Amino acid sequence: MAINHYHLLGVPPDAGERRIRSAYRSLAKRFHPDRNSGSETAAELFRQVNHAYKVLSDPQLRAHYDKKLSQQEAQAVTKKNPQLEPQQKFNRFVKSLLDALFGPADTTQKATNVRRPAKAKHLHQQVEKPEFKTHYKLAVEKKRAPYTRGSDGVFRKSHPSQQHR
Repeated sequence: MAINHYHLLGVPPDAGERRIRSAYRSLAKRFHPDRNSGSETAAELFRQVNHAYKVLSDPQLRAHYDKKLSQQEAQAVTKKNPQLEPQQKFNRFVKSLLDALFGPADTTQKATNVRRPAKAKHLHQQVEKPEFKTHYKLAVEKKRAPYTRGSDGVFRKSHPSQQHR
């Protein structure tokens, strides 16, 4: 099987009829031969989208297609990884997950646990993050009022001794 119908329509395998129909209509409008002034590529894509919709919209054809697709995926996995140990499978899974989250690992650099900060193009653009103490002090200052009103009606900076009143 050359083209996965789910990938062609851009829907997940568990998509409902409404989502499949919506994806089909948007792709059919996009690749319709009348809209693309006789483009052979667009016409071929239109034929493939029509065929994918025909298969996925019919419950019996879809069930048969899903069964066939799962068998092909199982065969591909056994051909690719004939006899891997469970630990190797787990390591590959974790590596693929990390690659998906953070991008592929750069094998040209030495593997170290030290994370180097990114170099700034200009020195004035490099901004250091404040320490935890700074955040803590700011949070404490937000809890207390910076100024208090005295008996004479004048606002003065509050002192720590006045906080407990």
